[in-house]
Amino acid sequence: MCENEIEIENYDKYKEPSFQFVAKIEEYHINNLSYNDFFDRFMVKNIPVLINGIADRWECQNWIDSSHLVNIEYLRQKIDKTQNVPIANCGKVYYNSHEKSEMQFGAFVDYWTNKMQQNECDSTNLLYLKDWHLRRSQPDYQFYTTPIYFASDWLNEYCVEKRIDDYRFVYMGPKGTWTPFHADVFSSFSWSTNIVGTKKWIFLPPQEEDKLRDNLGNLPFDIDEEKYQNLIHEKNVRSFEVIQRAGQTVFVPSGWHHQVWNLEDTISVNHNWFNGCNIHCIWNAIYAKYKDVLREIDDCKDMDGFDEHCQLMLKSDFGLDFQMFLDILECVATNRLKILQMSCELMLNESKLGRKHSIYDLMSIRRVLEDFYTKCILENLQKSSQALILEINQVLR
Repeated sequence: MCENEIEIENYDKYKEPSFQFVAKIEEYHINNLSYNDFFDRFMVKNIPVLINGIADRWECQNWIDSSHLVNIEYLRQKIDKTQNVPIANCGKVYYNSHEKSEMQFGAFVDYWTNKMQQNECDSTNLLYLKDWHLRRSQPDYQFYTTPIYFASDWLNEYCVEKRIDDYRFVYMGPKGTWTPFHADVFSSFSWSTNIVGTKKWIFLPPQEEDKLRDNLGNLPFDIDEEKYQNLIHEKNVRSFEVIQRAGQTVFVPSGWHHQVWNLEDTISVNHNWFNGCNIHCIWNAIYAKYKDVLREIDDCKDMDGFDEHCQLMLKSDFGLDFQMFLDILECVATNRLKILQMSCELMLNESKLGRKHSIYDLMSIRRVLEDFYTKCILENLQKSSQALILEINQVLR
């Protein structure tokens, strides 16, 4: 196995998903954690881990000054100050999120500089630059490389190949900025690398968040409120805290709810992604949201085009519909089939995908497609999924 090959030792070992829960997070250095170990011990089992050393050689180490603080002047030099960036106001709530707006990057840096000089935390006007597609907006600026542990990334493989979007982000915020209680989009994995500063994370294993729902089934916005802290204690909610420092990377598994605070001025690089280890979680989340849509508009089920209208609502609410989900599986399966049938080489984020890993990916796709075929009532998608199952079977038999 070459140094930059994404490969596993035995795909037969992972025929069925095997999730485990933990009460604390383990910590490793990249020199002591191989890709196969990460795959076997954390990704397949869907448990978090803290990894040191990932960002040591990234260009964005220059975002740190000699005092180990944010290097504002370097950011001004390297990043287009006229581009609009997404901003969340951590002092204002809009529905179940922080109020969102846009401002030019130069204006945000000016705001941040003033905050640093004031050295105070005004909770009514805390602006957090979040979900910023810096990699997409400045593609020539290679400020980081995707770590090999997270290189098997079907979501961004599809989105970047089709040039429709990506789920690669930068977060920048002053001390006191925070992200409300949530699980990641699509029930995906995520990873977050701190470049500078310190974050505090609170993690709840899957299903533990249900103990915090109100009478209407709603989850809390801020679990730091006293009533939720009391509820966590009263209902014995399993949770644990992680302090993430500069240079450390957190792997966030599927379905783990969490809340995050910036304890200092902080910058992080983040991805959302999924692959063969959690693709069933994505499908389960899509189908659960689809059932919600059906219940919501049940009184309209006799209308013409009802099924198509449900898919439109699903795409609007969840971000994925059945068609896009199947498109992702077809894209990924096609790339893996080329490896096995034509001995083609596939590079994912500067790492080569191995043959055993390709077989595992196809097995995971087939398992989800079989359920998709059973539950999807759209005839054209049924036919497409069945055809892809047959194609995969011809290679894996």
